[in-house]
Amino acid sequence: MGLIELLAVSIALGSDAFSVAICIGMGGATPPQKLRLAAGFGSFQFLMPIVGIISGNALGHIFGHVAAYIGGALLISLGALMIIRTIRSGFHCPPFDHSSVLSLIAVSVGVSIDALAVGLGIGLSQVREVFTTCSVIGVTAFAMTTAGFEIGERVGKLVQNRSALLGGLILVAIGLRIIIKA
Repeated sequence: MGLIELLAVSIALGSDAFSVAICIGMGGATPPQKLRLAAGFGSFQFLMPIVGIISGNALGHIFGHVAAYIGGALLISLGALMIIRTIRSGFHCPPFDHSSVLSLIAVSVGVSIDALAVGLGIGLSQVREVFTTCSVIGVTAFAMTTAGFEIGERVGKLVQNRSALLGGLILVAIGLRIIIKA
């Protein structure tokens, strides 16, 4: 995976965190709550693909050449699910209670579960730079979350969850590219 593809995947994965941050920014959050959420989202976006990549790498050895097709199909499916979920929600922000660690973990897992699946797809493609790949994904999610808070406070009503729609389209495109290159 090249740098452009890695950045595109990172942005696509960060789009859920970005959307949630916009919604939270619209509702208001204190600076410590924002930092805690951005750190939580970034950390889970870093850790989930590691698990997926390691699992995908092991499965890649088992499935051989077919693994790239499976990984591409997984990314396409995940992107399609993001698109469908965004459209079904009517682009509305769900309420969020950021007063407990449990809710932080729950929402962090929620915005990062796609990173696990993407990590699996990437691992099936035999990515070697796991730490670098996952660091870029985590830092991007942190930065997008931070930006989302600021946008949410200013113009969130215009953007809302539409960034998740774009993220889904990016994942579909990258999945198609993996299949075409296989």
